[in-house]
Amino acid sequence: MIDEASRLEADALAVIAQAGDHAELERIRTLYLGRRDGLVSGLLRGLGRMSPEDRPAAGAAANALKVAVAEALEGRRAELEATTALARPAVDLTLPPRRRWRGSVHPVSRAIADIWAIFRSLGFTRARGPEVDTEWYNFVALNTPLDHPATDEQDTLYLASGMLLRSHTSPVQIRTMEEYAPPIRIIAPGMVYRRDTYDATHTPAFAQIEGLVVDELATFVDLKATLAEFVRRFWGPAAQVRFRPSFFPFTEPSAEVDVKRVIERSDGRREEKGWIEIMGAGMVDPAVLENVGYDPERYTGWAFGMGPARVAMLRHGVADIRAFYENDMRFLAQFA
Repeated sequence: MIDEASRLEADALAVIAQAGDHAELERIRTLYLGRRDGLVSGLLRGLGRMSPEDRPAAGAAANALKVAVAEALEGRRAELEATTALARPAVDLTLPPRRRWRGSVHPVSRAIADIWAIFRSLGFTRARGPEVDTEWYNFVALNTPLDHPATDEQDTLYLASGMLLRSHTSPVQIRTMEEYAPPIRIIAPGMVYRRDTYDATHTPAFAQIEGLVVDELATFVDLKATLAEFVRRFWGPAAQVRFRPSFFPFTEPSAEVDVKRVIERSDGRREEKGWIEIMGAGMVDPAVLENVGYDPERYTGWAFGMGPARVAMLRHGVADIRAFYENDMRFLAQFA
């Protein structure tokens, strides 16, 4: 059997070296290493008919044959693959490449940046605060008693520690007033969280921007003039702004701010849109000033707040706020 193994090895190596393609190489593999009818397999089955004394040497020779044939097959396969690769036509570098997707600033982030740039030019600075806060900063200091409907767990996300996820960025105003003496003129952008239903106009986590001014001579006229200037810079000089009476626990008087936009078409036509509410605003309630240690007889203040996602929806004509958060590359690519 040892001589037979040597003969089979010589024959196998010879035919493997002459194999011209992968199909022929596969036929050779089946001929020699096939489990049922392979020549090497037949040789191994013959070990059972040999005497115990001759079986070890014959088995070693048969296994060495199997290894040699397998290595030869693998070597020839690599040679054929290399030859095939060289025979392939060269890549035509003059062909236009596939279009690459271009990244861009998210439309909500862009709205935040544009809003911030306008107010920065008006003398505001940027302030930040923690997203996990206490009831004092989120409600009580803002003249919102704990039995107010806004503090209900259906609206506010409470944590096991007794803390909560802030439901607006107004706590930043309180923290800023506690730390600094007037005059104050800040913009506070950040994420806020509420137990809202996820639908076309609501989402449980969203960005918000609030502004605060506190000084000895801060008036409602200043508030209206500042927000009117913001509207003109953001929406264009033809945009109109109006203030409607409203109510917020932390401002008195309070107002809803509406904008009427004018769209200029490429053909020169001007299209006037209807009034749309974009933010709430008002004079800071004296009780809020007292809560942070300010003298309400000396200082007055005004504040406002808006959702940049809603602003981005109006800017780009997006009807469903969920489109901003679903990471659909086909949608986001439009803003690149």
